[in-house]
Amino acid sequence: MIKHISFFLILFNACVFAQFLPGARQSAMGFAFTSIADDHWSIYYNPAGISKVENLSAGVYYSPAPFGLKELAIGSATITKQFSFASIGFAFQSYGFELFRENKISLALAKNFFPEFQFGFKLNYYSLSISNYGSDNSFGVDVGILSSLSENLQLGFAVTNLNRPTYGVNKEKLSQTFSGGISYKPVKNLILALELEKEVRFPFNFKTGIEYSLIKYLALRFGFNTEPNNYTGGIGINYSNFQFNYSFISNNYLGLTHNFGIDFKL
Repeated sequence: MIKHISFFLILFNACVFAQFLPGARQSAMGFAFTSIADDHWSIYYNPAGISKVENLSAGVYYSPAPFGLKELAIGSATITKQFSFASIGFAFQSYGFELFRENKISLALAKNFFPEFQFGFKLNYYSLSISNYGSDNSFGVDVGILSSLSENLQLGFAVTNLNRPTYGVNKEKLSQTFSGGISYKPVKNLILALELEKEVRFPFNFKTGIEYSLIKYLALRFGFNTEPNNYTGGIGINYSNFQFNYSFISNNYLGLTHNFGIDFKL
């Protein structure tokens, strides 16, 4: 256990907004993805969503310098495979630099119980290493559900770290978040999403996202968050089985962050 881990966690909690969830498509849409959850990055937003992924799907993501700080770089990779009994997803995320490094390994299982209802469960292994102070690890549990009200309307709900895991001898609690939202497709090539998120230590965060498929090979995306106040946007370029994604996050005080991703589907 790390004796002084609480000091460092308090320090880095001040920058918690920089440790956003991975996925260039999702960040472009203001992270309002709990109710959309239709690709392999759903493992981070709503594990029930991986049940919607057909066959094999994978992706990598990189944010090299969130808000100009390369020390807060975020990298992630995920892969999802559909089996006859359920869908299984695996993901890895790394955050920080040589003096402060937090890694996360996730294993998720999701099942489509009815055409209109999906349930997902995810186990997370967290490891934290602080130079000259040591390291620690913890386990967290996430759950999520999706429910289709109609062909074009879907609800989603997810909880991260349901068991409220901790680090250190002082039992510093990891982030616990409750998210719920609704997504709507008024036309085939347009997705609208509204979401409300509550991290137990912070105010409610209202999120909204839009994805518009301008043509077959190009998607435009925009989003907004209230806590913190961020404007987001980006594009997706489709080629064969690949999708190349770019997104930006604009904060009124901290400036721009650029994110990149490559996704693959069989």
